[in-house]
Amino acid sequence: MIQVTGPRELLISSGADDSKSVVVLVRDSGAGLDSKSLERFFEPFYTTKPQGMGMGLAICRSIIEVHDGRLWATTNEDRGTTFHFTLPIVEGTRA
Repeated sequence: MIQVTGPRELLISSGADDSKSVVVLVRDSGAGLDSKSLERFFEPFYTTKPQGMGMGLAICRSIIEVHDGRLWATTNEDRGTTFHFTLPIVEGTRA
């Protein structure tokens, strides 16, 4: 969100979905991502930042998938991006 000249907002929300999973949303008001290449952002070594290594989202996705979850991104209508991830709710466990 460094490039944003207006208000910088970050919204994090969570809840349960219909498939007995927890869903977490991280929504920002940054410049947004190109919707045509959203999947590329999760590839190792792909970065849009001058000093980026391109490993962060790839590592996040692999950790979430190892725990039977899913990670993806969508572009917001106004501006910015929302990252979504789900993790299964395991019956009989406590937080």
